[in-house]
Amino acid sequence: MESVIAPLGWVARIITFVAAALAALMMVHVSLDVILGQFAADPLPGTVDYVSYYYMVGLVFLPLAFVELSNEHIQVDLIHDMLSPGAKTVLDMLALALSVVFYSLLTWQTWIDAVEKYTIGEKSMGMVAVTVWPGRFFLPLGTGLMVLLLLAKLIQRPFTDAGMARPDHNMYD
Repeated sequence: MESVIAPLGWVARIITFVAAALAALMMVHVSLDVILGQFAADPLPGTVDYVSYYYMVGLVFLPLAFVELSNEHIQVDLIHDMLSPGAKTVLDMLALALSVVFYSLLTWQTWIDAVEKYTIGEKSMGMVAVTVWPGRFFLPLGTGLMVLLLLAKLIQRPFTDAGMARPDHNMYD
């Protein structure tokens, strides 16, 4: 199963670099918009739309799988740490299975929405028309990769030690 998780980890890292690039672009874009608005009295048209439909969506959804790969999602270990190894395995598998169901539904619905918006050529109609449908594909891309990683972890979980289920380090490097 490590052979499945490792390539998913590389894809998650690459997509996270894309999200970091979006953060840098957003910083430059917004800074330029503010500077032009102050000194040229003419800010960049469509900045709010680009931030709302591209930068922020990519920053939130693209790194999801990397956060899961790194075991950095929020965890509440109040009961988990007091359970036996077998009970920990069952609880971890239940949490992974529920997460797979949730993220699968989210991937499916956001894919349908993205394709629909692509079909109609969705644009925002602010000061300028900004094509926004490409940003809709960030959601199913990020959540779809998350589903693949969660499935791999779910299949692998029964074969790991109970102490390895919630490591302080990344066991998938």
